[in-house]
Amino acid sequence: MSATLLLQLVLTGTLTHYESRGLIDDKRLEHLLIAGKQILYKSHQESDVRSQLGFNPRIWHGLTKVLAAAIPVLEQQSFSYKNPPNLSYGGSSSELIAAHYPSLVKDIERLNDLCTIARNLLATTKRAQNLAAEKAFDQQILKLIDVCVKVTARGFDGEANPRNEERWQKVVNLYKRLLITCLQFLHNFIMHNEQRKLVLWLDLFGQSQARDVDDLGRHSPDLRTHDQERDQAAKEDRVRSTVENLPDRPGQVSVDGGNLGYNIDDVHALFDLMSTNKEPDEQTQMAAKVLMDKIRSDMEHLSGMNANQLDDSPDVLLRVGAELRAWLLKKEDSATVAAHSSQIKRVAEKIMALTHGNGSKTNDHAAPRQTKLPIAGSYGGLKTSQVLTEDDMRMPRTAKSAAATLQEAKDELMARLHEAPIMDENGEPEYDDEGDPEDDEDLEDDDDLISVGDSMGDEDYQGSADQERGLLTDVPLVLGPTEIEALPMIIQAGIVDNFGSKNGAAAQQQGPKTNMQAVRCHILLAQEAGRNVLRELLIFIAAWDLPDDEFYFKMMVQIMEAILKNGLMSHAYSDFGQPKDIISPAQAVVIKILTHIFRAKYSPASVQQQQQQQQNSSIEESPAPQQGKPRPIPSALSRVDVLTVRYIFIVFRGNIIPETCALIYLQGQIRAGLALAEDFPLNLWDMERVYEGVYQFLEFFAVLTENNDWKKLLVQWEIVYDLVTLIKELDQSIAKVGLTQAIPARTANGDKATLAGPAAHEEASTLPAHVAVERPYDTQSSSPLQEASTSKPVPPPRQAATAAASQPPPPAPATVTEEPADFEWRNLKKLIVLVLSSLVWKSPTVQNQIREYGGVETILSCTTYDGS
Repeated sequence: MSATLLLQLVLTGTLTHYESRGLIDDKRLEHLLIAGKQILYKSHQESDVRSQLGFNPRIWHGLTKVLAAAIPVLEQQSFSYKNPPNLSYGGSSSELIAAHYPSLVKDIERLNDLCTIARNLLATTKRAQNLAAEKAFDQQILKLIDVCVKVTARGFDGEANPRNEERWQKVVNLYKRLLITCLQFLHNFIMHNEQRKLVLWLDLFGQSQARDVDDLGRHSPDLRTHDQERDQAAKEDRVRSTVENLPDRPGQVSVDGGNLGYNIDDVHALFDLMSTNKEPDEQTQMAAKVLMDKIRSDMEHLSGMNANQLDDSPDVLLRVGAELRAWLLKKEDSATVAAHSSQIKRVAEKIMALTHGNGSKTNDHAAPRQTKLPIAGSYGGLKTSQVLTEDDMRMPRTAKSAAATLQEAKDELMARLHEAPIMDENGEPEYDDEGDPEDDEDLEDDDDLISVGDSMGDEDYQGSADQERGLLTDVPLVLGPTEIEALPMIIQAGIVDNFGSKNGAAAQQQGPKTNMQAVRCHILLAQEAGRNVLRELLIFIAAWDLPDDEFYFKMMVQIMEAILKNGLMSHAYSDFGQPKDIISPAQAVVIKILTHIFRAKYSPASVQQQQQQQQNSSIEESPAPQQGKPRPIPSALSRVDVLTVRYIFIVFRGNIIPETCALIYLQGQIRAGLALAEDFPLNLWDMERVYEGVYQFLEFFAVLTENNDWKKLLVQWEIVYDLVTLIKELDQSIAKVGLTQAIPARTANGDKATLAGPAAHEEASTLPAHVAVERPYDTQSSSPLQEASTSKPVPPPRQAATAAASQPPPPAPATVTEEPADFEWRNLKKLIVLVLSSLVWKSPTVQNQIREYGGVETILSCTTYDGS
C-alpha cells in the first residue's frame, strides 16, 4: 500500500474517532496508531515519501480536518469550564484531566504523531509550506499550541491525591511534548519562505489591534469611531515611516510561482501619471485605479490574505514595496532608481489608500504605544549612510547634572522615610482605599523572574489566549533549556539576516530579505505580544543560569544582535523595565548579552582568539602554512553601536548610579543610627537583583575599556565621575569586614549561605584580570562540571520561580542573620578599580579627573582588605 493511501486511511479513521466518539473500537484505534507510526518513520527516512505526501493537497486538507475536530475534544477533557457544572469535578481541571487519563494519553500521542508527520513534510520547503497555509493547517497548529500552553502553565488545582497527581503530571508531560512538536512545525513552516514568515509574524504579534477593534463594540458609537480613526492614523504613520526608511539595497525578487502581476512599463506609466502637476481627468484616474488594483491583487497573492484581512494588515505593503524596489534595481541602473525613490513612497501611500478605502487623516491624538512602531533607522541601523558624527558622540548628560540628580535621589529617599503617617480618630495609621501595607509588602515580595505571577493559580486563567500577552509568551515558563530550542529558532528565522542560509545563497538574496527581516524586527518590538515573549526568553537565561557556551544563550545573542543592528536595543532595554526595579532581570540579561556581543566584536584579545580558531580550522582543511597575514584588529565603531552605548551610559548615569548610591547612602544612615533598618525600602531579594544589574553594567564598561576607541569615548563622557561616586559611597557607607572575620557567601538566588574561613577569603579577594564573573558574590561556588555531577536535579524555572513569586525568598540559615540594610555589595569595589585602572593607564586626562572628583584617597583605601 502506498504511503499516500495509508495516511489517508489513518486520517479518515482518526477523524471519525473524534467526530463520533466510541464508533471505532479500541483495537482498530490501536491499528490506526501503529499505521500512523509507520508513516511517521517513512516521512523521516525517505525524501520521496515526504515529497509525495507534502505536495498532495488532500493530505493537508485531511490533517487540518483532524486537528479541527480533535482540539474541541482535548479542551473538553482538559478544562473544567468546557464542561457542564454538574460534570466539572468540583471546578478542578486537574481532576478532570486525571479522570480522562486513558483517553487523553492516546489522543495526545495520536495528534503528536500527525503533527510530527506534518513537520517532516515541510522539509520539502515552499510548495508544502504554501499548501499547508492554503488549507489553514498552520492556524490549527496555533490553536493546538494555545491548548498546550493553557494546560502546562497551570499547576495542580485538585485535592491532595497521589494517584490523580501522578496521572495529571504524565498528561502534562505529554502536552509539553506535543507543544515542542508544534513549535518545530512552525519553525519548518517559515524557513526560507518570506511570505510565510510575514503572515506568521502578523498572526503571533500583530493581533492586538484586531482585539482592540473587537473590544470597541462594547463602547459608545462616538468613542468607537474616535478610536478607530486613531488606530487608522497610527497604522498609516507606521507604514509610511517604515517604507520611507527602508534601505536601498539591491536584491532579487523571489516569488514562488513566477513574477509579480505587473511589469516595469506599468510602473513607469504610474510614475508618469503621478509626476504630472495637472489634475488627471476621469479616464486617467480610472487607468491609475486599474494599475493600483493590479498591484493590490499581487499583494493578496503574496500575502496569502484576502481583501478584508489586508485592511487590518498594512504591513504586507512593505514586502511588495521591497520587491518592487528590488525589481527596479534589477532592471535599471542606480541613477534611474534613485530618481524614482520618492515616487515609490507615493506608490506605497496610494496602495494603502486603496487598501483602506477612503482612509482617515492623521489626528492629534497619540496612538497607543503598542500599535506604533519605532521609526525604522532612528538609531542609524537602517540607513545606508553610517557616518559617525560629532553629535553622535556628544554626551547630553554631564557629570555636573548627574551630581544634582544624585543629591535629589538621596533627598527623596530620606524624605519618604520621614513622612509622618496619617492617623485616624483611634490613633491608628490610616491607609488609602487601595489596600494596607501588608498588601503592598506582598506585592513587593513578588518575584519578577516569572512575570505571570499568581494568575497561574486562577481557575479562569486563559493568559495564552490573551493576544496582548501573546500566544507564545508562556512557553518559556513551561519548557526547559533542551526543550525550548524551537522557539528562539522561530524568532531567529524571522529577524536574523541570512539565518539558515549558506553564504553563497545569502549574498544573492540580501536585498528584499534584509528589508523584511528589519520590518519583522520592528513588528516584534512594536507589539505587546512580541515584547512579552522576548522578555520571557531573556529571563529564561537568568532563571536557568545558562552559561555563555549554552546553545540557547548563543541563539539569544544572535537575536539581540539583530535588534542592535536595527537600532532598537535602546527600545528593548526601556520596554523590559519594571516600575519597582532599578534594573529588572530582563534588563540585566540585555546588558549581559551586550557585553558578550561587544567583547566578541571589539575586544582585541577576543578578535585575535576568533582569528586563531579560524586559522586552525583552515589549517586542518589546507595544511599549507599561510605567511604574512596582518595582525587582527577589532571592528571600527559603528554609528548604531555608539548610539546604543550612549543610551546605556545615559541610563547608567541618570538612573543606575543615583538610585544605587541613594540605597547605599541609606545603608550608611542606618549604620550610623540616623534611620531605622525596618524602613529600608527593598528586601534582600530585591537587593540581590540590583547588585546583579549593577555588576553587569560595570562588566560591560570593563569590556569597552579593552578597546582604545571605546576607552577614548568613555573618558570623553567622564565615566570617571560615575565610578568614583559609586566607590566613594561604598567606602563611606558600607561596613568594612576584617580579614579574619567569617563572611557569609551568598548565592545569586539569595537562598543559600555558608560560612567561609580565612583561606577562602584569601581566594575570594583575588579577581581574574579578565572580568567574566557571572555570579560575583558566589566566588567560592564549585565549577559547573562539579555542580552537574553532585547537585540534585533542577526543577523547571516556572515551578521554582512561581513558588517564589507567591512568597518571599526562603530565609538564610539561622547561623547567618542579614538584613537588606546590611547588604555588602561584595566584589563591586574590585571591578570599579579594575575599570579605573584600565582607563587611567597612560592617560593624564583620567588622572586629573580622578583627582578632581576626589577619588585618589578612596582608591588608596581599597588596598586595605574589607571583603568588598
